[in-house]
Amino acid sequence: MGIPFSQETMKEPFSFRSGPEIYFQHLTANFRNDGFKNWFCCSFFFLLSLFAIFPSIVNAANPFRDFIVYPYETPEQGEFSIGTWQTLLLPSKSADPMFGKSQENADLLFSTYLLEFGVTDWLTFGTYEDFLAGAGQTYSYYQTRAITTRIRFPKIPDFIDPAMQIEYWLPAAGANEESLLDVILIGEKKIGNFILDINMSYLFETANPSGPTAALPPDFGYAAGLYYLLADWVNTGIEAFGDQGSINNMLPLGGNGQVTQQDYVFSSWNFAIGENIDWNIGIGAGLTANSAPFAIKTIFEYHFNPFKTEHESEKDTEEQDIH
Repeated sequence: MGIPFSQETMKEPFSFRSGPEIYFQHLTANFRNDGFKNWFCCSFFFLLSLFAIFPSIVNAANPFRDFIVYPYETPEQGEFSIGTWQTLLLPSKSADPMFGKSQENADLLFSTYLLEFGVTDWLTFGTYEDFLAGAGQTYSYYQTRAITTRIRFPKIPDFIDPAMQIEYWLPAAGANEESLLDVILIGEKKIGNFILDINMSYLFETANPSGPTAALPPDFGYAAGLYYLLADWVNTGIEAFGDQGSINNMLPLGGNGQVTQQDYVFSSWNFAIGENIDWNIGIGAGLTANSAPFAIKTIFEYHFNPFKTEHESEKDTEEQDIH
């Protein structure tokens, strides 16, 4: 997945207030034709709008809740990423059942274990395994996101850096559960020591053995983070997350949609430990009646590339930059 630390691919000077000028690498597209650049930008946002209006199979599922902001960064070619995301809700306020039991007013622990592989510098495949404990349920397997694909598009000068993640969710544990397709549009913008990441999620139900087959729009969710580089190994930021329900029934914060919507704000810290470890910790609060009043999350990931030569590793160490 990657938290907001970056190892990118074409030399370019970057200055930190707390240190000397550093060269980092990034993947960029030099669009000489303004018409093509405008077409690319419009196409990206047209795709966003298309998901918002395109009718799909009914989606009334309770999505697995993990507080993740996906960055533009992806693993480099041949790189593996393994790790875990842990989230504690104190307590959950959602009335939707899991394992056939209500999770309302119960302390819940969500756990995800991930494996990702960089097929190329811009294409990543992976799998996520989800577990759940609480509400009378012992620590148990809950769900598999069997095929996750993240595509990193070329950077667009003077615009956002676009990417997209696609996740196929196998039916959750329990009888007659749904399978889902989550399409996440990712945008990133760097300004000095600041970095802004925005994710927009469109969750489609692909099969529902126990529900109706009426055509309804997908569920919409969002995640966003604004981070500031404190040193070359740590940044801090504010993150916001939301699960807004069906896109044709989203209401303002505090309105009637409050009974189904969940919104959170987090204080987040990200650490780079050596060359291979990323660690994130965050403390959050719910903003709606359906949100848990208090939440704690931690993300731990280890990255390694068994195919990289010693010379390539030394070169990357010299040019590495995090933000």
